[in-house]
Amino acid sequence: MRVDVKWRREGGIAIASVLGRIDNASASSFQALVEGGLEAGDDALILDMERVDFMSSAGLRACLILARRFARGRFALCSLTELNREVVAISGFDQLIDVHVSGSAAVEAIGGS
Repeated sequence: MRVDVKWRREGGIAIASVLGRIDNASASSFQALVEGGLEAGDDALILDMERVDFMSSAGLRACLILARRFARGRFALCSLTELNREVVAISGFDQLIDVHVSGSAAVEAIGGS
């Protein structure tokens, strides 16, 4: 399945709504899509994962690489499905990457950083 990204911005926060399945076959294209969509004025990134039906360890790795481009507290995942929330928690990635229940919660947390 193909991965697609739709963008919107709130202040200096880039919000990428991701659609698809992020696995070994699509993780590199997902990462490239996100990196290619970032603009010079973006000082924070939120990945809205509501429409991601599955994310493998390759997807988590791509998220971690993206997170390293931003200061702590300036990168977040939000709106994870139950399955993806479990994958993130079991892997311990929720200790490395901020995870929020909704896009608005993520924007509020990052905006206050």
